[in-house]
Amino acid sequence: MDGELTLTFDPNTIEHLGFRMYSRLPNAVAELVANAYDADATSVLVTLDTSGSQSVEVADDGHGMSADDLSDRYLRIGRNRRSDDSGLSESGRRRVAGRKGLGKLALFGIGKSITIRTKRAGSPDWIVVTMDWDDIRATVGGDYHPVSSVEPAESPEEHGTTIVVEELQRKSPLNVKSLAQSLSRLFNYADESFAISVRGPRTDPIAVTRELRYSEIEKEKEWVIPRDLESPGDGPDIRGRIITSVKPLPQEMRGVTLYVKGRLANDPEYFGVPESSYAFSYITGYIDADYLDDLDEDVIATDRRAVSWEGPEASALQSHLADILREIASRRRESRKQSKRARLKNDLGVDVDTWVATIRDDRRSSSVREVLEVLESPDTELSDEDRSAIVIGMNEIAPEYADFHWRTLHSRIQESAESLYKSENYYHAVLEATKRYVADLRVASGIDAPELNVIQRSFGGDQPKVDVVGGEAADALSPSTKKNMREAQKALSEGVWSGFRGPLAHEETSVLHAAELFTYQDCLDALSLISHLRRRIDAPGAGPSGA
Repeated sequence: MDGELTLTFDPNTIEHLGFRMYSRLPNAVAELVANAYDADATSVLVTLDTSGSQSVEVADDGHGMSADDLSDRYLRIGRNRRSDDSGLSESGRRRVAGRKGLGKLALFGIGKSITIRTKRAGSPDWIVVTMDWDDIRATVGGDYHPVSSVEPAESPEEHGTTIVVEELQRKSPLNVKSLAQSLSRLFNYADESFAISVRGPRTDPIAVTRELRYSEIEKEKEWVIPRDLESPGDGPDIRGRIITSVKPLPQEMRGVTLYVKGRLANDPEYFGVPESSYAFSYITGYIDADYLDDLDEDVIATDRRAVSWEGPEASALQSHLADILREIASRRRESRKQSKRARLKNDLGVDVDTWVATIRDDRRSSSVREVLEVLESPDTELSDEDRSAIVIGMNEIAPEYADFHWRTLHSRIQESAESLYKSENYYHAVLEATKRYVADLRVASGIDAPELNVIQRSFGGDQPKVDVVGGEAADALSPSTKKNMREAQKALSEGVWSGFRGPLAHEETSVLHAAELFTYQDCLDALSLISHLRRRIDAPGAGPSGA
């Protein structure tokens, strides 16, 4: 290698754009991975040395660099690579993502010593360059001369680049799995000929893939964009996947990540959609929007964590993505609601619509529906046990046909009328209740006669066969009160018989039904009256003796 290599810079540039901008290990390592991709590498291996003093090594099998490449390209800060190389890698097969020429400074954000070992195919030697952060800071005049040397290669065909970062700034120990997962969120290369993996001194390599990014999510549903959604309009050229999870996502996984040419361009977010909706705690995914890198205006921040949405093209993309997320949130809510409704029906035998429809009182049915809608809501997180306990409790308070049950009818009257009430045969429900009442009265009185005669003879006279005010409790009542109660029992019983038995005996049921003169409310009121009369013949002292 002839001549001395030179890194030309303003020391403040290194300080602000390198050391301070890339203080996070994954983002700094990502710059090296991106360089490898742009260098037509097929594989990148990131090795963490966690023994003793920590270090990071990134090795690729790309085309490598010559001394001229190092001097004119790699060590030139602020070079617009795409302007020099037409935006394509040397092979012409890949669109390079590098734009500002600042990525190399990322390494000084994580470590003080950087060693580059690189070689092009056909070259006899490996070039080794070492840069030291303290020496760079002490440099006067802006020209820093890194230490460089050559090492003979075993084969002229060897090629690639290995970069080792030592004297790390971080104090916490390096973690192989954590770095692999972080890199999986920073890259979205669809190129199957490019593989990234991370390993430690005693661990097998972990492949950095899209699947790794979402491997710990219990997926509920996945949408392929744009295939699975009707476009809200003529939207921009994007591709991606949106995933909804069964359980709330960790904070760092919430939101949709934007990638440009396989690299992170915008941290996960919701693109202007208010995040107050509970649904967004369950949404993640990615969108590829490669065309953003081809705009005349550079809309991607230097650290590749945010897009400037101010320009017309970027603003249109933001609006389009917001529409997509609103649509997915809406579909997810409805899907989860139906799923929870099905679970209520399958696990607890509860059909919500049927349950609510059987409660005729509008105010009460509305209250029951509101509670059940909370149980069905996709925003309600309850265990199956808690949901079951609430449903069982609700069913006891407001069962199906609650209006009927809330009347607390006499068991004999309820038994005779329940099935007819539920089938909305209100006339017949009361008719059957009346027949049951008279049948029980016949047994209580011991009178074997036609129905009306049974009523009249059971309660008539000074010594009725069935005395509804008999027993010791009646001793405190005045004779006139007793007489009034006995006459009332007889009159009401006769009224029930003539009011409900008569019409059904002389009119067709269909005619009565069409007239709508007897509603569910009328039925319940009549059943309550019959139930009241039926309870009277159970009173102490009532019976055939008339005592």
